[in-house]
Formats: sequence, C-alpha cells, structure tokens
Amino acid sequence: MNAAKTKADRKRIAVLLFIDLLAIVLTLLQAAGLLSVDDVLIKLGLADKPAVNAETEIHFIDVGQADCTLVLSQGKAMLIDSGDMDRTDKVMQYLLDHGVRKLDAVIVTHPHSDHMGEMSDILERFEVGSFYMPSFPEELTPTTYCYESMLDALDKKGLAILDPDGKSFVLGSCKVQLYAARGEYDDLNNYSAVVRIEDGANTFLVTGDCSFAEEKELAERGCDLSAKVLRVGHHGSATASGERFLSLVSPRYCVISCSVDNDYGHPEQTTLKRLRKYTNKIFCTSTCGTVVFYSDGEGLDVRKEADFNEKTG
Repeated sequence: MNAAKTKADRKRIAVLLFIDLLAIVLTLLQAAGLLSVDDVLIKLGLADKPAVNAETEIHFIDVGQADCTLVLSQGKAMLIDSGDMDRTDKVMQYLLDHGVRKLDAVIVTHPHSDHMGEMSDILERFEVGSFYMPSFPEELTPTTYCYESMLDALDKKGLAILDPDGKSFVLGSCKVQLYAARGEYDDLNNYSAVVRIEDGANTFLVTGDCSFAEEKELAERGCDLSAKVLRVGHHGSATASGERFLSLVSPRYCVISCSVDNDYGHPEQTTLKRLRKYTNKIFCTSTCGTVVFYSDGEGLDVRKEADFNEKTG
C-alpha cells in the first residue's frame, strides 16, 4: 500500500514538474518575442486558434427575450427557433441580409411564442427542406395565434413535422445530432429539442428551454452533450444548466439570449455562478447584441455585435 502511494506521489510530482518546465519554456519564448500571449494560451489548450478559412458560422441572433440561432455552412442554412412575433420581421430580414434564400432545415425547439413567433412568416417566405418539432402531450398543446399560424403555414407548404429525437444529418461541413425528451413532464419546456452541431474540433449545443428534468433524462440516456459553445438553456433561468449537465457539456463559451431589464431576472446569478466554474467567456445578447462564431473546423473566432458597433460607430 505504501509502495503504491509512493509510486502515485512520484507520478504526480513528475507531472507537476513537466507542467512547470513547459510553462518556463513558453514564458521564455514569449519574452524573446517568438510567442505572443495568445500563442501561449493556445499552446496550453486554454484558448482557440483563429479560424483562417471559416466556412461555418453560428449566429446567436439578438431577438430580445426570445431565441433564434442561424447556422450557415458551405452554402447550407439551418434555423433553430425564430424569435417572437413583432412588427419588425427582424429574423426574416436578418436571413435575407445574410444571403439565405433556402432553409435546408428548420427546428422549433418547442412551440412557445418566444421561440416560434415569427415562424409562420418565415415558412411562407423561404423554401424549406425539413421541419422538426418535438412531440408533446396533447394537454400541453398551445392555443396561441402564433402556433396556429405556424401549423397553417406548414400545411400550405405541404411540410411534414418530423420528430427530432435521434435524428442526425449533415449540413455543409457540420454533423447535426438532435435529441428530445422521451419522459413525461408537465412543463412544455422539458420537451425542448436539443441540437448538437459538430464542425471538426468545434462543437455547439443549442438547448431551447430544456430544464433540469430533461437535462437529467438526456444525461441518463448517455446522449453526447459535450460542446465547446453552449447556448444556455431557458435564457439563463435558475431552473436550467444544472451541475451534472454542465459537467457533461464542459463549455468554453456560453451564450445567453435575453433582453435588458427583462421581467424574469434573466440571467439568474445562481446560473451564472455555475457557468463560471467552466468559463468566464459568457455572452448575453442583452449587452453583446448578436453573437457570431466562425469555424474552419479547427480554429474558432467570435464576434459580438456590440464590439462591431463600437468600431464602426
């Protein structure tokens, strides 16, 4: 037993000495002007190298206290949620401004109006390849105008509603994996579709309003939830992004979609505290505006609308 402990101690000391030696070498290279601070962080695996020829873009669009994500990859486009209904048609105009004429896949994480309010107009305006929305108990079926309008638009287009759970497909250079709840819940949020996007070494997880109960189910099912970039569940609510879930995701970047001074107090301080155990790179659309990640399969860049506006304004 003592011999085993001694061997373990020696191994631990050797690892620490190697880390110290590596740090010294990198510091000397930096001092000599051969490496920048960013280079050192990249070498240590603490930062991402820049995307040189990015062919994939993940746009977390600022739609106030709502949700919308646009994925563009090698000429293909996928829309996850559409924000709430308003008079500006912001999402539709954003798609047009970014050259989108066809949506190869559309996913409604769940049919609350802040996730599909503008969807009927988008379905009418754009050609759509496949449409996904999770199934849920009849008693949780919305009776909202937005929901009924979306169903009418789907019917006019002749589009079937596909159950996302277990589905996967390729979008440009990305592999897309979909999950949805199989259990029984009394909250429509816990039927949210969860979307995992993999572009080489860069991974993204978009979670709708998935809360603790669905997070627990997905973890117990062994779903691959690991992701470099997490679109935080339920706008940063205290009832989402639990400890076990975050340990499986292990995010390097987090994006929270919410509005300034919203009535819900999002993001919750308890949630931010949990997120900060993994990263200090937490972007709220309320302060950052739209947040866009650029990936070339290895390198990864992020641009915040607020920074861009400061430089051009």
